[in-house]
Amino acid sequence: MSHDNHVIDGVNKDSIIWPGSSYEEARDYYLEMAEGWNPYNPIPLVTVHDGVRVLRDDTIVGTKARAGDLLMSKINHDTIVYSQPRTGLAGVSILDSAKRWNKKVVLFMPASKEISLHQACCIEQGAIPIFKRIAAMPNLNKYAKEWADSNNAFFVPLGLKHELATAAIIHTASMIDPPDHVYVAISTGVLTRALQIAWPKAKFTCIAVARNLKAGELGRAKVISEPLDFTTEEHPNNMPPFPSISTYDAKVWKYIPKNTGENILMWNVGAEPVLQNLDIYNTVESFRDWDKNLAK
Repeated sequence: MSHDNHVIDGVNKDSIIWPGSSYEEARDYYLEMAEGWNPYNPIPLVTVHDGVRVLRDDTIVGTKARAGDLLMSKINHDTIVYSQPRTGLAGVSILDSAKRWNKKVVLFMPASKEISLHQACCIEQGAIPIFKRIAAMPNLNKYAKEWADSNNAFFVPLGLKHELATAAIIHTASMIDPPDHVYVAISTGVLTRALQIAWPKAKFTCIAVARNLKAGELGRAKVISEPLDFTTEEHPNNMPPFPSISTYDAKVWKYIPKNTGENILMWNVGAEPVLQNLDIYNTVESFRDWDKNLAK
């Protein structure tokens, strides 16, 4: 397992607005940032399954479409740049919110013999792909930021790590009754840290599905390291009774105690996007050689 060596320091770096600031003060700060925002996505849907409340952002493009909307409404750049892994809804979510604000999206993607479903959906929906041969995602992030700086574009860090995205999630969470215990998948930690600020009295359990967590990323949550590799799908017997990403949120469901009578909530960030044109796999050339070989 490559994601079971976490920094557990009890620190939520997004709640530190000033030295010693409380979660409640951080919540007020972010809610003020979102004041006057009119989200295009509907109020979150919450349904109950086996006694567990589930926030169903599978009914929209995804939670990051909510996070991206406030961000897109505030920035002046015409082009958004992001690093899209082989698995993840960030790309299609950014595209969804960017289109509403008439912005182009450039997605840096790891080179491969064939694009993934999630990457294919991004390209089909209008993203401009740039493929790079990389050893790890931080390298791709570096390439993406350098390109954005050179092309007057707005670079969005992995996970939509931006305070306006955090503000949008907190604003969204404030629309529903606070839970006592929250279960959520974690990669960059943007979502759980925002929810911890929105619900300062709730307990949190995060399922690490992709990477080791660094200082300040986990917040006050307990963490469980999922043994499956990030790109490995959850076993069909463990899939939740609602649409969910098999490599991401679906891995959370098996860890949640059912029918306990407790106020438990799982935040489901989305469902698998649907690819309309299967020929895109044959028309997109995603293989790239290493830069050092290209320079020869």
